[in-house]
Amino acid sequence: MPETLIDASNLTVRYGARRALGPLNLTVQRGEFWGIVGPNGAGKSSLLHALAGLASRVDGRLQLCGQSVLGGRRSQALRQAVAVLFQHHDDVSEAPFTVADVVGFGRTACGVLGRRWNASDQGAVDRALEALGLSGFRARLYRELSGGERRKVQIARLLAQESELLLMDEPVAGLDMDWQERLTCLAGDLHLRHGKTVLFVTHDVANLPGCCTNVLLLNRGQTFGIGAPAEVLCSDTLSRLYGCPICVERRADRYVAFAKPGGAG
Repeated sequence: MPETLIDASNLTVRYGARRALGPLNLTVQRGEFWGIVGPNGAGKSSLLHALAGLASRVDGRLQLCGQSVLGGRRSQALRQAVAVLFQHHDDVSEAPFTVADVVGFGRTACGVLGRRWNASDQGAVDRALEALGLSGFRARLYRELSGGERRKVQIARLLAQESELLLMDEPVAGLDMDWQERLTCLAGDLHLRHGKTVLFVTHDVANLPGCCTNVLLLNRGQTFGIGAPAEVLCSDTLSRLYGCPICVERRADRYVAFAKPGGAG
């Protein structure tokens, strides 16, 4: 029987008096790859903040890896089990850290701050650098890297954490087309080769790798559609989601959606 990693029921996120998400019901099984898709302000990032334990006002029921996480402190095991990459997760960009230093930050969730760095930590960093083709970059200063290279290092940080569940918030946003494609393929590789369960937030369905197993469409904090990509990534549904005529094409194992020129019907 599949193992449930995320079990959310009537999950609601509020910022002050404004409800940003919910009520939302979501079940994610181990080994799935979920695309979280929707326009700006749909509640995509709010969902990831709730799952990461960073939303200040969350109601409903939420279990991660079998543990209830609302209204209580998260265990060390749970902090290690969930790794997060936010869209603006680059607060070390000007500090003189090396690539290996930044990848090593992934070990903080494993209790490194409360104990000595050990061979297990070093091995995890070395494996992450090698898996992402970054071994030759380990001594480079992070601040000297391009935007795409920095994002790749941040993904290596997730891998070094050795987590079961990866939460990725717009990991290709703001990058050129070459790096968007590279990191889309890399996210799929984390799922296929490394066996990670992934929640991948994007507003562009073209950024979902072909291994995506499920899609959650959000709009104004509400579930707009949920199911396999073939079921929900269709022209009619996406046209209603984005409020304009959308064409959807399937190219190989990926989907591409684009607005019809001039809003033609």
